Order: sequence, then C-alpha cells, then structure tokens
Amino acid sequence: MKRYKLTIDLIHNLNGENTPREEINEKISGYEMKIADVTIDKLLSLKYEKINFDDESPIEIYILNNKKYIFFKPRFNFPPPMPRFKRPEEPRFQPHPKPLDLLLIDEFNENNFKYFWLIILITIDILLIWFFIFIRKKLNPLIDLKENMIKLSKGELIVSSKIKGKDEISQVSNEFDNAIRQLRQLRESRNLFLRNIMHELKTPITKGKLISDTLEEDERREILIRVFQRLEYLLSEFSKIEELTSGKLNLLKSDFRIVDLIDQALDILLLDDNYIDIKYNANPIINVDFDFFSIVLKNLIDNAIKYNTNGNPQIFIEKNHIKIVNKGSALSKDINEYYKPFNNDYETAQSGLGLGLYISNNIIKLHKFDLEYEYKDSYHNFVIKFN
Repeated sequence: MKRYKLTIDLIHNLNGENTPREEINEKISGYEMKIADVTIDKLLSLKYEKINFDDESPIEIYILNNKKYIFFKPRFNFPPPMPRFKRPEEPRFQPHPKPLDLLLIDEFNENNFKYFWLIILITIDILLIWFFIFIRKKLNPLIDLKENMIKLSKGELIVSSKIKGKDEISQVSNEFDNAIRQLRQLRESRNLFLRNIMHELKTPITKGKLISDTLEEDERREILIRVFQRLEYLLSEFSKIEELTSGKLNLLKSDFRIVDLIDQALDILLLDDNYIDIKYNANPIINVDFDFFSIVLKNLIDNAIKYNTNGNPQIFIEKNHIKIVNKGSALSKDINEYYKPFNNDYETAQSGLGLGLYISNNIIKLHKFDLEYEYKDSYHNFVIKFN
C-alpha cells in the first residue's frame, strides 16, 4: 500500500505538469510500476480475478494473465505531499486539479524478491562459515598449546608446540616448546646421572658383601652384612625413584596384609619394634605394589622417628586407614610445600635429600589412595586412607 500511495502521489504531481506518459513511466519505474496499456473498462470486460479490500480502500487490485493491475478509484483524492519549504501565506494543502482515473501494472516480482533474500542469506552463511574457519585457524595454535600443557601436567615431555609465525600466539607456543625441550634435557641428564651413580656404587657394595662373607662369624660381621644389605637396598630404592620421577613407573599390585608391609618398612630401616609403638585395631588387606608401598611406610616412619620429641612414635592400623603419629614442633609452612621435591626445611641436608614426602605422596597417588595431614595437640598425624 505504501508503494502504491507513493506512486499515485508522484503521478498526481507529474500530471499537474502535463508530463508525457513515457516520462511518467520512467519516474514510477523506481517503484516497479507502470501505466497499463488497457483501460479499466477493457479490463473489466475480460476474465479477471479481483482481490477485495474494504470499501474505504483507495485501490482495487485485479489479476489478469498473471499480471497484477492496480486501479486507483477516481472518487478518492490523495492529499498531496507537503512541500519541504512553504511560504507563510501558502495554505497547508493544495487540492489536486482533478482525481485521476488510473490503471497501473505492478511489475514487482515476489519470486525475485524471495530469491534476492535467499541469496543474501546464503551469502551471510558463507561469510559466517569463512569467519569461523578463519578464527579456528587462528586459534588452532592456542588449542594445541592448551593440550600440550595438559600433557605436560601429566608428566609427558614428548610433545611439540613449535609453529611458524610472528604473532603473539606463535611466539608463546615456540617459547613453550623451548621450555619443554630444556625440561627434557634436564630429565635425561638427571636420569643419566642416577644411572651412573648406581652403576659405580654397585661394584664396591658387591666387593664389600664378598669380603664380609669371608670374615669370621661375630657381631662385626653381622653389622657389615646388614650395612651392605642396606646400601644395596638403597640403590634399588634409587632405581625406583628414578622410575617414579621419569614417569615410567609400572605398579605390580597384589593383595598384602598391612602388617607385612610395616615389617618390610622396619627391615629397610634396620629397626625393631622398640623404636615405635604399633596398635592393631584391624589387620586389613590392601592391593598395592609391595616394594613401593613399603617405601612409603619406610619414609613416613623414618620421618616420625627423626623428628619425634617425646616418647616413641605410634602407628594406628584401622580397617580403612593407617595413621602414623609423632610429637614435634609445628611445621613452618603449609604441608603442600613439603610434598614438593628437595624441600630441605623438613628434611635437612644432613638427614636426607628432601625427597621422602615427595616420593611417598606420589606413590600414594599412583595407588589412588589419599595422604592426609593434621597437626593437633603438638602431634603430627599422617593418615593414609585406603578408600
């Protein structure tokens, strides 16, 4: 309707200037309209289809031979559009000289209009897909960097994030790749050092064991044998530590009584029951790697004895957990700081390398157990929960 009204307004103005038909058609072509070649009387004499509007409507629409004819009723007189500038003495509206008896053809093609918007929508979809691919391509290095960080957090160093480019993401990825390469070199150097140390120590220990076997049976011979056994076990323990820190540890789990694991830990420490009080409220069987879990208990018992300030440390064995308790001064830092490697605040250079709690905590996690700590009433409480 708005398009039709604008068309008739334009025709009224042009007709007042006695404009030729061709020029009128040229002017109204912008509204996709033109003057029909037939009159309304001729149209009404043919077989047409009428689109009804209410009686107050200024137009009538007819369909003939798939063409839409627009008839402006001559009794209806549109007010002319108000000029942009008017003199004060001019009236607001000027009547048309004469209503027009017009029959126009509407050349607007709805199918073309639909096709136009369909093309627009397809173009927008293509642009969105292209934009998505562009963003995805730009973010791929960042996604790869995130995945490599996750792998690194799990101890995997065989990753590469080196990419070509000079943008900020490329620079971060390349620096991350350099850091991983340096970590890999440090780990390989450490493992090589440990292997060389263990290899060099095996020979004198083996010789010491052979010499102690040739001595006469007395107390000194037994002490030497136990010392060399202890050294041999430490080498084996270092080997397991190397496996743990290199991420190549494979647990050989089976069912064991907790009491047997504690006995093994005490044997490693060359201790007897006089140094620690054990209270059995249960004797649970747990699924663990015998050697590695014995190391866990050995480290916790060893720390309890070393840093105990009154009486014997205590071990409480329950159905779902084991608790190791000793009296001592409060820790100066949060317990999580002591789970980090080479923490000499808790394990001094004279008494250890600061690896005991680090190794124990990691082995417990590999078993999917929980290690909890509480300092209460001047007592340190380390609890291994078997879940």
